[in-house]
Amino acid sequence: MANSRKKRRLMFRRKRTLDPSIIIDYKNPDVLRRFITDRGKIIPRRISGATAKQQRAICNAVKRARYLALLPYSLGHRQERNFATEMSAIATSAMGTSSRSGGPRGPRSDESKGPPREAGEE
Repeated sequence: MANSRKKRRLMFRRKRTLDPSIIIDYKNPDVLRRFITDRGKIIPRRISGATAKQQRAICNAVKRARYLALLPYSLGHRQERNFATEMSAIATSAMGTSSRSGGPRGPRSDESKGPPREAGEE
């Protein structure tokens, strides 16, 4: 039984390390963009390869750069439309449709207004 089991091979991966010559500063947003995802999140240590001290410096630098508007809080965001723009877009799309008489269900068969009348009343 013990011989029939496959032996597991241990593969050692070399740890990714961040170059210590990189200067992490909030005034250099080009360097900081390397440590931010496309959604604006800070890349964790296990992926970037930074030491704990470097990661703390990266986080502080990114947060300062965001506060000073050197970096955006989210990189890929859609442009927001204000209320007036939204209403004008709705109005232009409504004008493009054909207007029917009689409302959304079409013309009514009996054109009487008010409650239905009995046969004897006029």
